[in-house]
Amino acid sequence: MKIVLQIILTVLTVQISFGQVATIQDPDGWTNVRKAPDGKSEVIHKVYENEVFWYDFEPTDKEQEWISIYIPKNNYSLGKSEPNFIVGFIHKSRLLKLEQLQGYSGNDFQFDYQLSDFDTANRVIDKQDGKWVTAINGRPVWGTDGNFPKTQVDKVEVIIEGKEIEIHEVFYSDIYECDSGLSIYKNGDTYFVHQLNSDGAGAYEIVWVFDKNGLKQRLVGTMI
Repeated sequence: MKIVLQIILTVLTVQISFGQVATIQDPDGWTNVRKAPDGKSEVIHKVYENEVFWYDFEPTDKEQEWISIYIPKNNYSLGKSEPNFIVGFIHKSRLLKLEQLQGYSGNDFQFDYQLSDFDTANRVIDKQDGKWVTAINGRPVWGTDGNFPKTQVDKVEVIIEGKEIEIHEVFYSDIYECDSGLSIYKNGDTYFVHQLNSDGAGAYEIVWVFDKNGLKQRLVGTMI
């Protein structure tokens, strides 16, 4: 049983590491997630329009009708560095890849990081074997491979239609090595900010989801 579990976890890690992020396209505004790749299989969850998740799909497999998806149980990827997932299937006609959304270049939405050099002052830093950084202030460390971060986020500035959206520190105090390289997409009244960050080894992917009412989701995951 232990060997089987290890295999499942290994496969899951590989699957979500491709950096394939999507939402849904469904006239109902939501889509059933099924336990198996079959329209008669048990419905285990629902995903709604503009919710983002990881998916696994090989474009070369034209006969693949059902897509395996990985939905984080925590909408903001808080806590563990590898979030827990609901694993299920949706029909491929309902999948809308993030890069297929409309690229945004207008003036109604602004997203910026305030960055500074990493400061160890008044930080509680956990290490493995006295060397490798595993947590900072009890939070996972996104963006490094066991070393101290070089760059920290001091603030996330978001403005939607002239209104500043407050982003609490809890949503950016665990992400490091951020830069200005990002892509912004829009779907209806929802904005998506997509970014890949790394210190050269500890790569991760982050997607911020906003509407005029504020932050709706933060999806964070590791990359190969």
